[in-house]
Amino acid sequence: MKALIARIAVYSEIGEVEFAPLQNTAMERIRKPRGSTIVASGEDVTHVFVVSKGWALRHRTLNDGRRQVVNVMLPGDCFDLQALIKTKADHTVEALTNVELLRLESSEFLAAIRSSARLASAFWWAAVQEESILREQIVRLGRRSGRERLAHMLLELRRRLLYAGEGVGDTLDLPMSREVLADFLGLSSVHVSRSVTALREAGLIRTSNGSVQLLDIEGLAEVAQFDPCYLHVARQSAA
Repeated sequence: MKALIARIAVYSEIGEVEFAPLQNTAMERIRKPRGSTIVASGEDVTHVFVVSKGWALRHRTLNDGRRQVVNVMLPGDCFDLQALIKTKADHTVEALTNVELLRLESSEFLAAIRSSARLASAFWWAAVQEESILREQIVRLGRRSGRERLAHMLLELRRRLLYAGEGVGDTLDLPMSREVLADFLGLSSVHVSRSVTALREAGLIRTSNGSVQLLDIEGLAEVAQFDPCYLHVARQSAA
């Protein structure tokens, strides 16, 4: 819950007291190993999840096995709010690393946010932010080049981790294989490798053992045309 509170506190004047209705529910803490399915496409969605530790992927897979990663779920991210409308999952959520999650039955989550306008407002704002991230992913895939996509993704992940209280500085521990990066960026694995090389040779990044050091954040932002305004972190007063 700490990561969720830290993330929401960036853009909303809300603290731990306002989260009391949620913390007082029968919230279950679960752990999922790397590669395991958290939510399967087509199954009934009955719970809301919050990522406490680790990374997860939200993706869609076509019948022939081609996969598109839609988003990366980081500590503090809340997902599957569609459980509130009693529907079926139209996507799969998979553990990219070992993950720790909070799982809450949809009716209890709904009762908690109904009891507090400030809490409801905070989750509404989180939903607005996620929708904006998805819109930016559409632009990233549709209009940016390979190196622009990679640079933009790195800057976005860095910002999101910082907002969740994960102090990453200029170095990202990136637990994403070339194949996962390819599925996220809509590129082939070969094109991903070329994009990494291009940014490295330009002196913008340094890679080492699963981590990426951002050597020139302003330079990366210029390459990617990265404007963090879409993350909507301008602080809002809670109603």
